[in-house]
Amino acid sequence: MNSARILDPRLLGRVTSADEAAALIGPGMTVAMSGFTGAGYPKAVPVALAARIGAAHARGQDFRITVMTGASTAPELDGVLARANGIAMRLPYQSDPTLRDKINAGEIEYLDIHLSNVAQHAWFGLFGDLDIAVVEVCAIREDGLLIPSSSVGNNKTWLERAKGVILEVNARQPLGLDGMHDIYYGTALPPHRMPIPLLNTGDRIGEPYLRCPTDKILAIVETDAPDRSNAFTPPDATSR
Repeated sequence: MNSARILDPRLLGRVTSADEAAALIGPGMTVAMSGFTGAGYPKAVPVALAARIGAAHARGQDFRITVMTGASTAPELDGVLARANGIAMRLPYQSDPTLRDKINAGEIEYLDIHLSNVAQHAWFGLFGDLDIAVVEVCAIREDGLLIPSSSVGNNKTWLERAKGVILEVNARQPLGLDGMHDIYYGTALPPHRMPIPLLNTGDRIGEPYLRCPTDKILAIVETDAPDRSNAFTPPDATSR
């Protein structure tokens, strides 16, 4: 589909279907996914995973996972997994109506912590092992660096902490995103953290790309799908 966006020849052999990628995720795993307020979330693997979970439940098997993200996502992630009864615990923030109802009914555990605390807590191991990260990117460069999609959120931490990584390369995300991001790799954990040297509005303190060792990338799924369609209210006469 969009293998032209996978420029690292070492990774071409890991391109697979969403169903095959979802098969890497097992019951009880902790899965961190990209996405921040309906932007940059994986759009194919969660749907395939929900179908796999539904089939397992039909056979009488329990299949639920812990889901961590950057913030809220979309029906193709939170919605399908909640409807499939595939989420045991969710953090840090969500806005899906089905998921909200199940949380309020006590069917799903929910940790409502501030978004800014999640990455640090993950580094301290407070959430346990991170089994799989599922992260959408715009493209993969020749040197293996990842061009981020339309959001970053906790993706840097997910890629660093996860035992294995599944990438979705989304051709719908514009290649003009290349160079737009500023990923800061200079931080350290408390008590050794230093002030972030961001002093002026035009300062750049990091890199425009995400890093991930190629040996951690288990599968790459090619997609061509928009971010959440209802993320913005259609313009009215006043806004026009």
